[in-house]
Amino acid sequence: MNNNILIGTSGWSYKDWLNVFYKSSEKMFQQYADVFKTVEIDSSFYKQPSRSFMQTIAKTSPKDFVFSLKVPKTVTHVKLMDLEKGAMRDLKIFLDALTPLKNTNKLGPILFQLPPKPAEAFKGFGEFLESLPEDYDFAIEFRDPSWMKDDVFKLLSDNNVGYCIVDEPLLPAVLKVTGEFSYVRFHGRGCRPWYYYDYKVEELEEWKSKLGELSANSKKVYVYFNNHFKGYAVKNALQMMKIMGTIEKHQEEALNKILNYFAEEGLKRTISRIEDVLSSGGENVETLVSAFLEGGRFERAKELVDKVVVEEPGKDIVKAKVKEYTIVVNMLEKKLKHDCDDWAKRIGQKQFCKHVAAFFLALDREESLRILTEICRNISGWVFESGIQQ
Repeated sequence: MNNNILIGTSGWSYKDWLNVFYKSSEKMFQQYADVFKTVEIDSSFYKQPSRSFMQTIAKTSPKDFVFSLKVPKTVTHVKLMDLEKGAMRDLKIFLDALTPLKNTNKLGPILFQLPPKPAEAFKGFGEFLESLPEDYDFAIEFRDPSWMKDDVFKLLSDNNVGYCIVDEPLLPAVLKVTGEFSYVRFHGRGCRPWYYYDYKVEELEEWKSKLGELSANSKKVYVYFNNHFKGYAVKNALQMMKIMGTIEKHQEEALNKILNYFAEEGLKRTISRIEDVLSSGGENVETLVSAFLEGGRFERAKELVDKVVVEEPGKDIVKAKVKEYTIVVNMLEKKLKHDCDDWAKRIGQKQFCKHVAAFFLALDREESLRILTEICRNISGWVFESGIQQ
């Protein structure tokens, strides 16, 4: 177990987390802190926080809770970390406000998030780093590829400033440890904006060895999910805890509640699409199959049509293979069985994976339409099952 990895989200005050994660819109922070042990404060980027606010969260948070904070944009975006423009003065005003957190040992890293400007725009960058006050953990996040150079990483190391590792469309996930700690931000892999993204479990699992490597080379690893839309951040953060083996019982209960919520919402969407197709009178194999699909699976299913082999055709039971996977339709028992991992994740939402969709697209069209129409008109009575008994 990697006990030096802290996982949380960027911010906590999001209305669209209601019902997904929060029971009510009152006392959101207390509800958040009941589950997570750290948070990255994002609001400090837009406005200098008050000392009284810091006193409040220091007092109301659990004893071992850790706050990381983004430096105000006046330092990074307006004054471009230039000593001559007063960037250090603004930083020290900010740090002074954080005294209540520092005095209670609840202050984590301080993050400089740079604007999407090239390194050349920051003339006094080196001098600024050399002037940073001691006794703080500073990290820096770049938003331009021109910073990804060895001499920049050396400058960070020389000044014990952590490089902020990112999972995003712009920069690669370079595992550089330039301070005593590591700092990782998951922004999402979407576009317009990045943050509207729900990480797949497989995408999070890609990070297991990476976070393990960072854990072995750092005193502490801070991980924050910034994909806050629709509660994706809390879901993915808890999933990452489970993958890393650090999740506790109450956290797993919170994760299961979130997963159940998403499954119920997914089922509602499936039923709504089915009803739309049936009410329009435009039932055909393609429209009915599409009603069971999300996330580009229809296109991927079409590519698999020639891989479908119907082994046992029949009126009541149909058995087929798609590559190494098996599909069984039992009309008598109203069961649709399949054995791939993606299918297993979607049966609660009664959605098809690409294999099941390809099966219906490849089947004799009249037969496919007969089965699909029966499933659609009696969707609540049909059972989607994972695994095939030999």
